[in-house]
Amino acid sequence: MLNSLKVRLYPNKEQQTALAKSFGCCRFVWNYYLEKTNTQYRETGKGLNYNEMSNDLTQLKKQPDYLFLQEATAATLQQSLKNLEAAFKNFFQKRARFPKFKSKHKKQSIRYPESCLIKGNGVKLPKLGVVKARIPKAISGKIKSVTVSKTSTDKYFAAILFETDDLILNKTGKISGIDLGLTSLVTIFDGETYSKVDPIKPTRKYAKRLKRRQQALSRKTKGSNNRKEQVKRVAKVHEKIANTRQDFLHKLSRKLVDENQVIVVENLCVKGLARTKLAKSVLDAGFGMLINFLGYKLEREGGKLIEVDRFFPSTKLCHCCQFKNNSLNLSVREWVCPSCQTHHDRDENAAHNIREEGIRILSTNTVGHTEIQACGEDVRLVNACIKKHSSVKQESPVERASLTGECQQALFTF
Repeated sequence: MLNSLKVRLYPNKEQQTALAKSFGCCRFVWNYYLEKTNTQYRETGKGLNYNEMSNDLTQLKKQPDYLFLQEATAATLQQSLKNLEAAFKNFFQKRARFPKFKSKHKKQSIRYPESCLIKGNGVKLPKLGVVKARIPKAISGKIKSVTVSKTSTDKYFAAILFETDDLILNKTGKISGIDLGLTSLVTIFDGETYSKVDPIKPTRKYAKRLKRRQQALSRKTKGSNNRKEQVKRVAKVHEKIANTRQDFLHKLSRKLVDENQVIVVENLCVKGLARTKLAKSVLDAGFGMLINFLGYKLEREGGKLIEVDRFFPSTKLCHCCQFKNNSLNLSVREWVCPSCQTHHDRDENAAHNIREEGIRILSTNTVGHTEIQACGEDVRLVNACIKKHSSVKQESPVERASLTGECQQALFTF
């Protein structure tokens, strides 16, 4: 299987100059053929594919006005064309927006698809030699590609894609349900105990520093060198906020993955939540990033991530008697079930219901909210149209033989 590692690069002055030329050439190729494809599509109704763009690029590099393209590695220019073709495919298949022109004032990146090696404390790249790097762990597999990027704060990074051995699916642990929220970032129920983790709110933590930097930026003359330097100072605050959030979510996801074999979460519509009055808090929490971290870390270690449908009433459903409290609103943090008189903490009750729904999905390989009948009757889907809204990862429990302990018991509970 493939794995990736992101490392910090420390190029010298000559290597920085060469990288700047490579960034510019790849950016020019992208913008040139994006414009040419758009023009041809308007005239003929058909755009350019990769082969046509590649053949045209070969002739373009021979023209006197475009000899500077020969300074960049040919493979990086070809990779830029492949990325452009993939961007158009994603647009036409409605997975992304229409490709945009690239700017030299934003993040820059190029990909080396071949001829990259790890030598000592550096990464050997074509036409650059060995670039000093901080490599935290050894890479034993074959390197497939290296993507070099430069941030708006003038930092260089390399994302190394390499091959690793296949996973040994022998992970053991608990089944935990996780409820995501703003008061408590995660509320965890592992079948026995509840635990909560509060959000760190990095945007609000550095809001005062960001405000001062942006006020200083607004006073600078447009086009001046002072303004350019102040833009970098503002970018450093944004980078600090992003790094703080990412570091916290990495540590939290690592702790959860180490303690659990199966994690059940809600499939939240973060894009929809970002349109509400709680948008700043929702985006600052990083729900989508946390679920992404949990997913790939569990996959690497033979675990499993179950996503419960976003329309499943985890908060309103009493986990004791299955009574649904439709009168519950967002301001109510604790409530008493009118049917069985059980006192519920809102987040803990949701985590409990999410865990039970995840176990049901594992055991029945179905999606959506179900009503479990007594006396061994069949499981009936309450909402038949729920499937078209769902993005739950479906997989038969028989296909994952590594489910052990509590997971195997859960498969035969129902």
